[in-house]
Amino acid sequence: MDHHPHSGSDGGSDGSSEGGAQDAHRSDEAWSSSRDGRIGSPRPHSAWSARWASWSRWSRTPGAGMFLLGAALAFGVIAASGEVSGAVRSMRQANVIRVKGVGMAPVTADQAWWTGTVTARAGSLPEAFQKLDASTLALRGFVLGEGITSSDIEVDSVRTSIENRRDAEGNLTNEIEVYTLRRSVTIWSKDVRRVERIAMRSTDLIREGHEVGSALPRYLVSTIESLKLQLIEQGTANARERAQLLVDGSGGRLGRLISASQGAFDIVCAGSAEYDGMGSYDTSCINKEARVVVTLEYAVE
Repeated sequence: MDHHPHSGSDGGSDGSSEGGAQDAHRSDEAWSSSRDGRIGSPRPHSAWSARWASWSRWSRTPGAGMFLLGAALAFGVIAASGEVSGAVRSMRQANVIRVKGVGMAPVTADQAWWTGTVTARAGSLPEAFQKLDASTLALRGFVLGEGITSSDIEVDSVRTSIENRRDAEGNLTNEIEVYTLRRSVTIWSKDVRRVERIAMRSTDLIREGHEVGSALPRYLVSTIESLKLQLIEQGTANARERAQLLVDGSGGRLGRLISASQGAFDIVCAGSAEYDGMGSYDTSCINKEARVVVTLEYAVE
């Protein structure tokens, strides 16, 4: 007797399996069609799964590991070469030497000026002026007698001041007690020693009753610009020599000049070390010393 399957639970089970297989087949067809662009849009997780499966199959192929290793090394070399080139650039930029050179030379003042002041006092203005005039003539005559020409003498205008009388209690009154008049006599000369002598001896007129005051003579250098150029040249040579010594000692080679600048230009009294670096000019002495600082920057190769 033949046994036939029942249409009950077994039949339903078979139908369900068959239907599930058909549904899965339709799903695959839908995914395949969707990849061809015919049905809907693909599911994202399905797309990544497919790609990962493809990548996994490729990575297991012979030679894939060596390819990945080579690619990693290549990218590493590229990155490292970028860092090295940056370091080389930085080293080249920092490979600069800066030196200072000094140019110094003795210099003698070739011009001088001096001012003497005469003062006269009297109870009346005319009397004070008369005394002032006599003292002015005496000083001017003294200067002329020392060899200064009249064209090098300048007589200033008169300056007047008054002193009021005080009463018995020491209080100032409106009554003028003394008129004081002053006048300056200034001389210029290229004979600096002559001016020095006049400044020292002019007060001898006090013995004759003339009130004469003597200021310190001032000694100047008329060749400052040419002197400055000479010292800059000397300072530049000195700076280059220093740079060469430093580079030779380090085993390098002195390259091109990158920049050059001049520092302070000072003129001080001979033997003085009072360089303020601000461009001082001491006019109180005849014998001086000029100094300039030059700064150079060289590339080091």
